[in-house]
Amino acid sequence: MLSLLSLSIERALLARSAEQVRVIVHVDGVDISHADGNDGPDPWDALVPVNRFVATDDFTTATIACCPSCGPECCAIEARVRREGDVVRWELGDRRGVRWVGERRTIVFDAAAYDTEVARIEADRSWETATHRAGRLILAGVDLPSGVEGVRVAVIGTGELEVWLEEPDEYQIWVYAPWNAQRPDDSAAAVRAVLAGPAADWPARWQSIKSGREDPPAYAGLSWRRADW
Repeated sequence: MLSLLSLSIERALLARSAEQVRVIVHVDGVDISHADGNDGPDPWDALVPVNRFVATDDFTTATIACCPSCGPECCAIEARVRREGDVVRWELGDRRGVRWVGERRTIVFDAAAYDTEVARIEADRSWETATHRAGRLILAGVDLPSGVEGVRVAVIGTGELEVWLEEPDEYQIWVYAPWNAQRPDDSAAAVRAVLAGPAADWPARWQSIKSGREDPPAYAGLSWRRADW
């Protein structure tokens, strides 16, 4: 029997402001993001720079629910998502830290209806602040050095944008650029121009994820600074 997916953007359970929202997942009208006191994932983590709900021929992973205080790093319900012909299959499982617990549950959706709902939520920009918008424009489709991924964009102080990049299990990298909250598209375009240039010229800091390592990334420039916390 095929199920029906519905996605919405709602205020987070522990929100301190209206800007703190989550993606809430309903299956056949049942809210599964808020089950067992959980909350949905942050829209940034679920939809930017890649929509995690999009189904392909290969397995991908989407967070369906997570700890409302700590996020998915603490505990989460995750779906392994895969397209299988005319249907999309979810294998739902509970994760505690890095361990899967209990049995996985399977949900099957009509692929056409599923794709329509996933495309609809991706087009919903109502949750975006100026910073969110700039972050999406910066990281969606940007050409980064091989192995480097976009993580998040934040405003530090009042006039500087921090672009967090990561080489998984190797390095964390922060690139800095001017920020104008009134012109987020212009700020995003300027950052993309910087990231499109040689990585050695980026105004950046770096930190090794592996403890004790002193060497910077191979693509780092002379102006890069080591993060000093």
